[in-house]
Order: sequence, then structure tokens, then C-alpha cells
Amino acid sequence: MRLARYLALCGVAARRKCEDFIATGRVSVDGRTISDPAFNVDERQTAALDGNVLHLPRPEERFYAMLHKPVGVVSTLAVGREKGPCLSDIIDIPARVFPVGRLDRASSGLLLLTDDGDLTYKIIHPKHHILKEYLVKLNRRLLPKDIERFVKGIVVDNRPVEVDELRPEAGGRWRITIHEGRKHIVRRLFRALKITVVELKRTKVGPIALGRLPVGKWRKLTEKEIQQLIKERQ
Repeated sequence: MRLARYLALCGVAARRKCEDFIATGRVSVDGRTISDPAFNVDERQTAALDGNVLHLPRPEERFYAMLHKPVGVVSTLAVGREKGPCLSDIIDIPARVFPVGRLDRASSGLLLLTDDGDLTYKIIHPKHHILKEYLVKLNRRLLPKDIERFVKGIVVDNRPVEVDELRPEAGGRWRITIHEGRKHIVRRLFRALKITVVELKRTKVGPIALGRLPVGKWRKLTEKEIQQLIKERQ
């Protein structure tokens, strides 16, 4: 398999991040530094990151969890990388995990945490069509012409964004479902209509729903939820 995917399966990071590690000369295979993320490696070879030998975990050793991220917390476990509290300040998970995608500081809701880099890549990348559902509060009501724009397709960064569903909710909020993973994509969608998202909460990723998990709390995914995720990515 490709070296970047091998690193992701070893729980190093999501595949795109692993590609960065390889390109900067931090990865070796059988003692030889490899800078090509597409380099093919198999389980009989020895891969290492910064000199530390990597091992493919057995499926039962994988760690999958969900967190209800509060507003004001940065979606990283790296302390000091950005100003303000990060995930490490509010959770203590007994495994080396990383977030599946990000929620910006001003957003809250469902954040998956895992050491399965391959799964992370497939959830984030739009080509796999893994749906993400958000509940948003806007600074004004949506007009018929706004909804028509969503139906026709809104262009962000010279690329149309496919909105899978948009429906009204109680309290003047709207539920929007997309499979895009671009940075701040939900806020930027509404910004294109000159609408400001006042509150944004992610409520679902693929088959996994936030449910009633309290703000700031996390829990392991159930075996059923894990199997649903694995099936979703195939």
C-alpha cells in the first residue's frame, strides 16, 4: 500500500498530514528516508517516523470516540499551537487520537476522535460523500430567493458546493447537510448570500449522531456505531 496510507493506518495522523511528514523527510522505510507519499510499502518492511518504528494495530486496538465540543475550544490536541483552550484542556483520553476534521473556535457540536487515520481521510474527503449535518442560527431569515440559490448551487472559491439538504427547524434555525469538508464551508456558504451564521452546531457525521451527549463530554463509540462507520466508508 502507499506509504501515506500505511502511516495513517498506524494512527500517526490523517492521510494528508502523513503526506506532509513524508515530504519533509521524517519517514524512513527499512532505514532509508522516503520523501514520496506514493511509495509502496508492505507489512514485512519497517517504517519509522522520526526514528520511532511504527506498527499496524489490530482492528480491536483501534480507538473511536465522540466529543461534544464547546464554543471557544480549538479543535486540536496540540497544547500551545493556537491561543486559547484546546481539546487537551477539556478531555483526557487514554489513547493517541486526533480529531476527524475540525470545528472552528466559534462552533460547537459533534467531533469524532480516533487513531484510525484511514477512516479520518475517508470521512473528510468529499469524494466519499460522507454527510455532515449542522444546525445553524442566522442573523436574518432565509428568503425564497436565498433558498433558490441553494437549489441552483452556490459557488465558493470558484467551485460549486453541493448542499444535500436544507430544512427549517424550530426557533428560526435551519438544518443543513453537506458532504464538503472545506474550511469554514458552512459559514462561507451563507456568507455568499450576505448572511451571517450566528451559531453553528454539528449534529451528525455519517451515521453517528450527537444525541444528548452533554457539552464538553466525550464517550467511546459503541461497537454498533463503529461498524456503521466502517460500513459507511467502504
